Amino acid sequence: MIDILNINKIKSALSDYVKVKIELFKLDMTTQISNALAQVIAYFIIILIGGLVVFFVSMGMAFLFNQLLASTYLGFIIVAGIYLLFLLIVLYLLKSGNLKSFFEDKLMENFSSKEESNEE
Repeated sequence: MIDILNINKIKSALSDYVKVKIELFKLDMTTQISNALAQVIAYFIIILIGGLVVFFVSMGMAFLFNQLLASTYLGFIIVAGIYLLFLLIVLYLLKSGNLKSFFEDKLMENFSSKEESNEE
């Protein structure tokens, strides 16, 4: 009789332990997902605002070049050429693997620093 009570207590304790572990896992995953989602939203807002800034600065530069060159279209061609040069540089960095390794390193630094702060 005593053995059956001990087995039932052990089963009950094990069941409670598994339930607590599952809840802890759910909370941990919820925290990680919410942190990742918040970071994605923050980056999206930064990219959106940055894109607007680049757009308006580009338009201003194009109109400035148009005024300096007394033209209605050369400024836009010059700005487009500058962006084409940037695109070629990015494509070169992608092809060489430098850009990929840069972003991989940054992501790993970000991930490892978050794990270290979670452990503390």
